[in-house]
Amino acid sequence: MTTSGPDPGRGHRLLPHTADVIVESWGADDLACAEEAARGLIELCVSGEPDPGAGNWEATISAPPPDLVRAVLDEVIFALDTCELAPVSVRLDPGRDSGLELRLGLAPRDAVQLTGAAPKAIVMQDFESKRRDRPVRCRFIVDV
Repeated sequence: MTTSGPDPGRGHRLLPHTADVIVESWGADDLACAEEAARGLIELCVSGEPDPGAGNWEATISAPPPDLVRAVLDEVIFALDTCELAPVSVRLDPGRDSGLELRLGLAPRDAVQLTGAAPKAIVMQDFESKRRDRPVRCRFIVDV
């Protein structure tokens, strides 16, 4: 499945893997690619389209690419594992001191369906920085 938002230059897709799932994401810059990676992970774990207005999970992330993508994904996994609410939306914005502000919109767990086993880890396979008119791309395995 391939998903792209209002910007056709960004998106993500889920691909089968032997016992896990591969998520590929792309965007015009590191921030857009990381945001799409988080959307892909949430799509893999949470089914339904509930209102994300039950709360927010906020974090400041400071890491160089490709560690930035991994740090964002680790935060999503931590929220899935520890929060009483389920993450259903994601937004990344430039923060202070070269960090990023991550905001996960949360919904009540009884308003969504958690799909499959909870993710335990991310195995980065590939990170491709922006080159000329090609987008930033990343590919990772979600270990469940």
